[in-house]
Amino acid sequence: MFHENKNEYKFNLACVPTWKYLGLNSFSFKNYRFSQITPYNKDYINYKEEDFKDNIIRPMNRVIKDEYFHNYPNFREASLLCGDFVKIGEEMFNSGVFIKVPKNRILHSDIRLDFNLDKDNNMVIDHNIILAEPNSKVTFIVDYHTENREINAFHNGLTKIIARDGAEVNVIKVQRMNDNSFHFDWNMALVGKNAKVNWITVEIGSSINVTNYSSDLLGEDSEVNIYSAYMVDGDRKQDIYYTNNHFGENSVSNIWVEGVLKDRAKKVFKGNIDFKKGCHKSKGSQMEEVLLLNSEVKTDSVPILLCGEEDVDGAHAASIGKIDEDELFYLMSRGFDYSEAQKLIIEARFNPIFDKIPEENLRRLLSEELNRRIL
Repeated sequence: MFHENKNEYKFNLACVPTWKYLGLNSFSFKNYRFSQITPYNKDYINYKEEDFKDNIIRPMNRVIKDEYFHNYPNFREASLLCGDFVKIGEEMFNSGVFIKVPKNRILHSDIRLDFNLDKDNNMVIDHNIILAEPNSKVTFIVDYHTENREINAFHNGLTKIIARDGAEVNVIKVQRMNDNSFHFDWNMALVGKNAKVNWITVEIGSSINVTNYSSDLLGEDSEVNIYSAYMVDGDRKQDIYYTNNHFGENSVSNIWVEGVLKDRAKKVFKGNIDFKKGCHKSKGSQMEEVLLLNSEVKTDSVPILLCGEEDVDGAHAASIGKIDEDELFYLMSRGFDYSEAQKLIIEARFNPIFDKIPEENLRRLLSEELNRRIL
């Protein structure tokens, strides 16, 4: 299967454009040529079968024409932010799952997709859909990683969540690919009355990392939380865009981002909270904290608040700076060298987000990769 190549792809288009010369209105990906899209020939779906007897978990290539797929809603508005690569994820995927959780079913164990890219399976294009029926609960974990530091790998992912009234969906995405890799990831959610979606995302790898999370809080008392941790080092580039659209009354959203930049890394973060008309008494907040470990790094943050309703509460904050010298002095006076003290301070920032990942082994792998890049 082939994709028609372009000279330039643009992603993460800003909902409110700023000055063009700043280069923040979109991420431009130039002169990339897709090779043939080949199958991903590894087992990657993991779950406890005894816990999922009444649930539907099927590879996406088996359900596109399935009876369970007929009520799948349209994410057209969110798709416009990401353009061609969303279309690739929808039409040319080589992996992914469709999950339907029945009404009132609480799943106490998680579903995990483990994508280990190697020389023979160096391309993953996954399309995932989770349909959580009313008052159900599910946790979905995806881990993208490369077998070694030498292979050239490519990932383009698309995940869509439908949380019906009273449902709770927890999505955990971990990206720890090598520095020869490209990572693109698009995530969308529709959230019903009294429903909750928690996004937990950790980005520690890939040469180019572009991600987008867009959630529509449709129902009254709906809730969306984004917990994000990233580290960008070397000459790597990262562009992330988080959007929470408030439609329902008393809806609540939070964006919490912890980041570290090192060496000559470049990063753009755009966070958007959009209060639509009619979302009375809704609350939305976003906060990004960034530690700069070198003077050569470049960071841009664009917090956006849009308000079409008066009776709402919106807040945003950004903190960007170096590690506090007093903190370093305190730790070094107790026997830690400079690098170890630096590592402890960064871990203290990241651990509250890492702790939201239920799998201990995955938390350990993340900690090891973070330490390797810091030291």
